[in-house]
Amino acid sequence: MFIINEILGGIYVTAKVRIGFIGCGFMGQCVHLPSFKRLKNAEVTAICDVRLNLAKAVAERWRIKKVYASHLDLIEDKEIDAVVEVTNKFLHASIAIDALKADKDVFTEKPIATTSRDALEMVKTAEKHNQKLMVGYMKRYDSGVLKAKEAFNNLATNDEVIYARSHMFGGDWICGPPAEKMIETDEPYPKIPARLPEFLPKSYENLMDNLLEQIHDINLPRFFLGDPSEVTFSRAWPGGFISVLSYDEYPLVLEMGSISADFWDERLIVYFKNGWVDLRPPPPLLRNVSARVHVYRAGEIQRDEFPHGVWAWSFERQAQHFINCIIEDKDPLSNGLDSYKDIVIAEDILKAMLNGKPERISFSF
Repeated sequence: MFIINEILGGIYVTAKVRIGFIGCGFMGQCVHLPSFKRLKNAEVTAICDVRLNLAKAVAERWRIKKVYASHLDLIEDKEIDAVVEVTNKFLHASIAIDALKADKDVFTEKPIATTSRDALEMVKTAEKHNQKLMVGYMKRYDSGVLKAKEAFNNLATNDEVIYARSHMFGGDWICGPPAEKMIETDEPYPKIPARLPEFLPKSYENLMDNLLEQIHDINLPRFFLGDPSEVTFSRAWPGGFISVLSYDEYPLVLEMGSISADFWDERLIVYFKNGWVDLRPPPPLLRNVSARVHVYRAGEIQRDEFPHGVWAWSFERQAQHFINCIIEDKDPLSNGLDSYKDIVIAEDILKAMLNGKPERISFSF
């Protein structure tokens, strides 16, 4: 991990984390690989995909020295310190657990896993082997989101939350062609069996799949509010679903659906007795644009504020955070245990929907 350099007759040591990158799909090529390649204190030394020709082509473009067709071979490489795993969500758990057992720190895309049982096993494996486990909730690293969190904390010192709403209907999330043109080959995409909770009827599998894809909108409210205690109500419609999560003193209304639009429709608003924090995340692949924040202060103040973040891409800030946590031996902001809770809540939303009654949320760790 440490590279010794000489300068002006002296010697200084530069920390550089050597990364093994697993997954050459769209998000891997166009988002995560460019983000990690731009970091000064990281080096992508190996890449892996079961589609070997694709992996070789991507390695050639990005000047990556080593290519593997199996993640098991990659994680045995002694010259790799950490693994960035950007594969199909049904493979996150198995690949991450293998890497953690091989004493590699792991960054995995969201969701952490597709069942709470698998997510918990990942967390316990990371703890047992004393490795970092971080999940790709890039919204937590958006500088606008951090400004909103700062405003939230400020309001919360003298006020109390009375209501919260997390809204997600999507739209155009790519915003035109990605900056990095994707390499494709004629190799077939591997057949990957779905891995979903055992209690889930087949008729609810698509709904659970969509909920896992939009897990950000369970995670982001928790970044501000903490953990809910109960799924009080949950119901699906052909266009989406609505759930009410209880924070005992107030509710969080979670509404999800899908629209075809040339804009992005996502929002988190937290109401206080005397104002609100209104957060509008940007389309995920819109680079260098932070979330829009509107803070309204009521009561005797009556003032609107619009704090804004810096010109930076949340995915790259996220990548830098992972590397910094390894070098500085810190726990990631979106760590495994925190991410496991999102899967528990997602499962309880479906249980409340299936059973037609409230579902108490409990965590097993």
